[in-house]
Amino acid sequence: MRKIVLVILALLAGMSVNAKHHKRKKKKEPQTHEVLSVSMRRTACFGRCPQYSIDIKGDGTAIYTGIRFTPDSGSYTKNIGAQKAREIMDRVKLDRVDTCQNAYHSRIQDLPGMILTVQYSDSTKTIRDAGYGPGFLKDIANAIDEAGKKTDDSWKKMEAPKAR
Repeated sequence: MRKIVLVILALLAGMSVNAKHHKRKKKKEPQTHEVLSVSMRRTACFGRCPQYSIDIKGDGTAIYTGIRFTPDSGSYTKNIGAQKAREIMDRVKLDRVDTCQNAYHSRIQDLPGMILTVQYSDSTKTIRDAGYGPGFLKDIANAIDEAGKKTDDSWKKMEAPKAR
């Protein structure tokens, strides 16, 4: 009887290892639609968290808009280079951002959030993340910050739209 129990346990352990191995082999299918632009907006908190947005187009055009608690308010533009823009968009495509949930909420009300909007050739994906989404969302946001945050005087101030 003892041998039968050991054989059954060994079979169950083997099936478990095989199931885990099978799950690891599955990869996400490559994305077929092209990324045209990526936008990120950092949201406010109850304190003095900087609130701004960064829009990056495929041609390398970046637009930084300081909204609140930023060193410079208003909109600024700069060409960060098509290669840098393509690196960010390739990362979005590789990480399959299009398969993410639309929101990753936090139960902590004071945390600043991030809204990532990706314009594809055939659709738009918007993700609201309060720091609880997949780690690659934070990595993408940091890459957008690095490429598009206004840190020097090479940015050109955009004129405010005229009121009618």
